[in-house]
Amino acid sequence: MAIINSELELLNLKIQYLTSFQSRKNNFPPSPLYLTDETHLVEIMEIVSGLFLSKRVVTHNGTESPLTEIGRTFEWLFNIKLGDIHKKHDNVICRKANKRTEFLDILRKAITEESKKKGYL
Repeated sequence: MAIINSELELLNLKIQYLTSFQSRKNNFPPSPLYLTDETHLVEIMEIVSGLFLSKRVVTHNGTESPLTEIGRTFEWLFNIKLGDIHKKHDNVICRKANKRTEFLDILRKAITEESKKKGYL
């Protein structure tokens, strides 16, 4: 009976002070950035996959950053949910050759065009 009373007391405290008992996934404020409706998650995964495979992203202690950590960071950055990051990574890798880096090609083209527009050849 004492256990039941303790559980009831705890439940009442949770109801009274809900915010104190809520677990926080992180202490970061939401990112101010959002993707346009024209942006597909697989396009963001091209960037995530490229960063992961290039081994250019490391953790705070200098070790290679896991794919999921890079993906979760992009989720926070753009307020998105990628779902199964490893599956989405495989989806990028197994795409047809002309589609594999389609979004990265769009980004490269945008930078090249801006460079030409400003007179840099």
